[in-house]
Amino acid sequence: MTDKLTPKQEAFAMAYVESGNASKAYKAVYNVNDNTSDNSISVEASKLRNNPKITLRILELQELAQVRHSITIHTLTD
Repeated sequence: MTDKLTPKQEAFAMAYVESGNASKAYKAVYNVNDNTSDNSISVEASKLRNNPKITLRILELQELAQVRHSITIHTLTD
């Protein structure tokens, strides 16, 4: 088993960090039929969001974004 994410998993993680919404990220990355129910999208997005490898990548991306924007608890409270 590899620790690497698939290209779609990586794209999902990036889209999630950008939007903060797993369902929106799922729809942006995966081929979602117009007839697909919101519940089905939510379930599949949740599965991806809770995948340990994807969760770790999301945390890494959030940390990178935080550093890039120099946002810390201290700067927010000043």
